[in-house]
Amino acid sequence: MSKMTRLREYAATHGIGYTIRRIGEKAGQVVLGTWDREWKREQPDEEELERQRRHPPQAGLISIVIPVYNTKERFLRELTESLKAQTYERWEAILYDGKSDRAETRETLAKIAREDARFRIIYGERNLGIAGNTNAAIALAHGEYTALCDHDDLLTPDAVWRMAEAIERDAPDLLYSDEDMITENGRRHMDPHRKPGYQPETLAADNYMSHLGVIRTEMLRACGGLKEGYDGSQDHELYLRICKETDRITHVPYILYHWRKVGSSLSRQHLDQCLWAGCRANEDLSEIPVVAIPVEKKIRLWYDIPRGATVEAVIFSSTEEACREALADLEAQAPWPNLRATLAVTDLDGLQETLNQAAAESEGEYLLFLDAASLVETRHFFRELLMYAQKDGVAGVTPVMVDRKGRITFGGWVGEKNDQAGLRNGAGGPRDRMNKVHNVDGVSPACMMVRRDQFVPFGQRDRTKRYVYTPHAVVLCEDTEVIQRVWEQATG
Repeated sequence: MSKMTRLREYAATHGIGYTIRRIGEKAGQVVLGTWDREWKREQPDEEELERQRRHPPQAGLISIVIPVYNTKERFLRELTESLKAQTYERWEAILYDGKSDRAETRETLAKIAREDARFRIIYGERNLGIAGNTNAAIALAHGEYTALCDHDDLLTPDAVWRMAEAIERDAPDLLYSDEDMITENGRRHMDPHRKPGYQPETLAADNYMSHLGVIRTEMLRACGGLKEGYDGSQDHELYLRICKETDRITHVPYILYHWRKVGSSLSRQHLDQCLWAGCRANEDLSEIPVVAIPVEKKIRLWYDIPRGATVEAVIFSSTEEACREALADLEAQAPWPNLRATLAVTDLDGLQETLNQAAAESEGEYLLFLDAASLVETRHFFRELLMYAQKDGVAGVTPVMVDRKGRITFGGWVGEKNDQAGLRNGAGGPRDRMNKVHNVDGVSPACMMVRRDQFVPFGQRDRTKRYVYTPHAVVLCEDTEVIQRVWEQATG
């Protein structure tokens, strides 16, 4: 696909204004080094690196597995030099060459092995692909933990030390770090990816964990390593599989990995293939039957839903007339066969107590809290929210709320921020997050659905529960002051 075609597709999805903005951001990163300067300020100085060398964490040997096939000499050299610079010295690197037919690759591997005994070079009899070559390396790992690394990327000097520190502290089964990208020539850093902690719904729709991933070797082998048949999303499938087996997952909040932006990489050349592989991974591993299809360059999931479920809509306003009008609009726009309604006439001062009482007295299997001023605009509204509200541990699902100009007024709280307010719906924002289902820290009862047995009374917090945002249900809600005040009331 040509760059112009990709640009037209992006503009069609995200809007011309946001596309121009993103072009400006990219140009600033590549030409002016806007992220380079910030990244350099964040890096540990030599005094800190020396401190790390003097105080290694007690994490034992860490194996780094690297599948190799016809890799350029410069890429291999830059990768191995970044490993030699590690402040944590108890590591081994296993480079499994899938019978490269490029002479410079074989010669470079031989030189690397002679220079440092920590590099173990394995020459395969044939190319097994990314999954097969990686698994062959995993089978030879001696470390208690194994790090997955691509053959043309780079690690920061403190990468293995930071992972070892987290291993000593948490003894997790899976660790992952933040990352950024570097241009093919290695001169510019760009697109920093600051990641959240483990979020099941976010991971299903988007492999946000990606690099640097470190997994307990015993678990990695027990689950069968990378699975063939998921080319382009083999690490996504692996993370989904491991997260079904353990909750001992640690996010290491440092940019430790530089993903090289190479035009020939599988994820850039065959994006559709990668997306289909991610979809298939979801279908194979989901506990709830799901159909997954790539839509607009993203993984779109349709979970089976409890179609006979009873939903009780708790519609609130300062007048009964407004509540009745809102109920009529809801029934006309988004019909649901087993819909009940509770009309809660209250002002904002009494809202929290009123909603909690309505929830306590409800007999519906699911609760839909709805401000009478919020108008549902998606016909399959109930289906979209039920897909996630049915899950154990989900204490609230929110649609995207917009104003009449199509700008987002609310899309879930992240920390204490509603930081995507004002963004045009469809523009996506950082990493296209607002166009993907993802977990958030909280939702507003201005419009939210929850399974009744998972309901957390407003004014209380249960950090074992999670909240979900979906862009596939849209509600018109222009009064941002109400959203803010309702949130403050609801969270105490």
